[in-house]
Amino acid sequence: MAFVNEISMALSAEARRAAMEAVLKSRALSRNPRLTALLRYLCERCFRGQTTSIKEYDIATDVFARPADFDQTTDAIVRVEMHRLRKKLKEFYSSEGADQPIEIVIHNGNYIPEFVPREITDSKPDREEQLTRTEPILPSPVKTQIRISRRFIWAISAVVMMALAVVVLAMVARRHATTAPAAHLSPKPLVDAVAALPPEAGYRMLCGSTKGGYRDRQGHEWGPDAFFSGGTAVELPSQPIYRSRDASLFRSLRSGEFSYKIPLRPGTYELRLYFADTSYSPGTAMEGGENVRVFNVLINGLPALRDFDIIADAGPSTGYVRVFKDIHPATDGYLHLGFSKLSELPLINAIEITPGIPGHLRPTRIVTQDNVLTDRNGLTWYPDNFFLGGRMLARFGDIAGADDPRIYERERYGRFSYAIPVASGRYAVSLHFAETYWGPDGQGGGGTGSRIFDVYCNGVALLRNFDMLQEAGSHRQLTRTFHNLQPNAQGNLLLSFVPVKNYATISAIEVIDETP
Repeated sequence: MAFVNEISMALSAEARRAAMEAVLKSRALSRNPRLTALLRYLCERCFRGQTTSIKEYDIATDVFARPADFDQTTDAIVRVEMHRLRKKLKEFYSSEGADQPIEIVIHNGNYIPEFVPREITDSKPDREEQLTRTEPILPSPVKTQIRISRRFIWAISAVVMMALAVVVLAMVARRHATTAPAAHLSPKPLVDAVAALPPEAGYRMLCGSTKGGYRDRQGHEWGPDAFFSGGTAVELPSQPIYRSRDASLFRSLRSGEFSYKIPLRPGTYELRLYFADTSYSPGTAMEGGENVRVFNVLINGLPALRDFDIIADAGPSTGYVRVFKDIHPATDGYLHLGFSKLSELPLINAIEITPGIPGHLRPTRIVTQDNVLTDRNGLTWYPDNFFLGGRMLARFGDIAGADDPRIYERERYGRFSYAIPVASGRYAVSLHFAETYWGPDGQGGGGTGSRIFDVYCNGVALLRNFDMLQEAGSHRQLTRTFHNLQPNAQGNLLLSFVPVKNYATISAIEVIDETP
């Protein structure tokens, strides 16, 4: 085992990363985003030399979005998914990956991936096989070990020679650069790119704040402003923020013409930019503020938001999140964000960067409750958010035959909407209902036709004259899923619930990225 570990660590970073990418792109894993995220997380930790910190708790909270109070004695999500991952790895290397030169091995009882040349993998029995065999296991012939060792030494020598050549070329280039005239020198970064790498949970920064330490309703901790250049920090008075249950994310801002230079390891990330313009109050007493504050946002030098007007897109004093997927650091190892004025000064309240899935946004699951909920399938549902209007109320009675009755313990009812921020793409939206008030078994009595309402997405009807009693009966779960939905111009899936007779209602909303 020690011999295999030494070889695993000595292989070049390019070779180990190529082995990871081969598995991630395979048929065995490419259609399974959970296992894809798990393998990438384990390998990236290994690449960074952080193997000692690969623990079950970290995997649960970072990969599977478990809350901070995750208890591994009652929640086996990590062990279950690791078992599935080991099985998929074996399937891959026995079929489409049979010709791969390096195999990724994760032994039972361990979360650390090993990168093993296939010759060694073939000559050494699996740990489980060793434990079950009754005959003594003889050591490999000395000649085989010597032949493998020489190949390995030659490979390492070649890598070392290439590295020396790169260093020499870099020194020559630097010498020439020092004699060239200076032009548009970049400002010195606030932190070293290697020393300030983000944790796997990502960066969460309260722009304009020097305090940080805020834990949001999802259990994520937000730090102070960092990595900025230019602009002014502004602390704001406490006031209501519409469409957000975390108003503290909008208690400070950075204003002016400014930029961020955020160090990131190579990889795929999701980026969320948080905005709320509180300069104008809603109502008839004054104009709304449209076309007053307009600015551009650049990501790595490319336009991400053009002629961006917070008031026009979201309204005054409204929490507004713009989401971007497939974000990568630039060639210098930094993510560059630029904010440039068109009229009035740009602003931003918070920045969130989290590990992403190539080509897809992580699922959004919202339950109309105040706490994080982990269902029986191990999926995490976050507290009610992004809504405007309606009231939250505890339900009456149990839901018969529900996949997880806890999802239906509360509801939002009335006339209301949800503006769920997503990146560009195509999404499946599942709406979870249960009728517990109207009907023979409910407090309101009556029968079919007692509650009727419409549901729209970005103004297009999903459900018309929807009657839960007629569809499913009383105290039973009812799920309707709609595919191929796209965000509106404001980057939202705007779900509107409009009463026809009595109030509309919803228990939970699930958004899955189905972009081809």
